[in-house]
Amino acid sequence: MINFLPRLITGIFYILLVSLSIIYSKESFILVFTVLAFIATYESHQLWKKIKLNSSNYDDLNQSLVYRIPQYYVFQSMTVLVLIPFCFDEIYNPYSILLIFILIWISDTMSYFFGSYFGKSKMKIKASPNKTWEGFIGGLFCSIIFSVISFNYIQEIYPFWKTITLGFLIPIFGLFGDIYQSRIKRKAGVKDSGNILPGHGGVFDRLDSAMGVSYIAMIITLI
Repeated sequence: MINFLPRLITGIFYILLVSLSIIYSKESFILVFTVLAFIATYESHQLWKKIKLNSSNYDDLNQSLVYRIPQYYVFQSMTVLVLIPFCFDEIYNPYSILLIFILIWISDTMSYFFGSYFGKSKMKIKASPNKTWEGFIGGLFCSIIFSVISFNYIQEIYPFWKTITLGFLIPIFGLFGDIYQSRIKRKAGVKDSGNILPGHGGVFDRLDSAMGVSYIAMIITLI
């Protein structure tokens, strides 16, 4: 609980920065996300260098692409996220990417809540040993509920089936993104990807779920 206040303040600042940059204009969105992409790519490159130093031999380093291309994964995922709101007849649609991030935040927050208070059944993920099925299902349920509320009572951005599909798949692919990043950090022997965000670590730490979601969100947007 010592880090609760800085974590809360940083979290609010991050959400406001991302939300306002998306809503204000396409230029502010591109600028902010470009900066975040370069910072996260730099952090992932530093993790990659630590992995090289920690690897006992060349074969160990090259046993999997997972440990060889984190910086490419980060930059490409962020590029895909930036392209999503421009997939609507080449007209910038801020609410598409905003909805995706809101669903990510709801899923992550409610997964943490349900996992902290009701989590008993571990998911047995080596890279993320504290994750529970109760937390995951709670985050998934809340994401789907908000997607329904968003479509019916806030604003129709996607067709109903796409909105519900996003609500269902974002927690799943967000978990994949989180696991991948956790594997990278574990292999590098660090707790956080950086220290630029007090209480949260690095930009890569905050955007891991979004990166995991990026490709499936793009596919759903395009079809």
